[in-house]
Amino acid sequence: MSQNFRIVKEFIESRHLELMNEKVREALHDKRIIKLSSDEVIIWVFYGKERDYLIIPKIYCSCMDFELNVIFRGVKKSCYHIITQHIAESNGFFRDLRISNELINDILVEILYIGRSPTLRKILT
Repeated sequence: MSQNFRIVKEFIESRHLELMNEKVREALHDKRIIKLSSDEVIIWVFYGKERDYLIIPKIYCSCMDFELNVIFRGVKKSCYHIITQHIAESNGFFRDLRISNELINDILVEILYIGRSPTLRKILT
């Protein structure tokens, strides 16, 4: 019985990695990682289809998966947004926007309180 459980667990984990890799590839292709910078600050954002997420490279993501599975449950080391940001920054697969501190502040507040930034979406269209 434990042998079957191990096989099923390994299959699920490998399938999860396949799906995660596909999501990362798609996000990199679509350049959903945005680097917002001004004279004073640099902020990284994952520009999602439905929601946007604040990323502090290698440390934090504002997504629910990070909060639940990384911080509280400790079952994961990272979320796919942080992995995508790291790969994007290392390989230049991100959009680099130089904007004012005021706009950066507006975008951060929108992401943290609304879950997506209409301001950022307006800038990118």
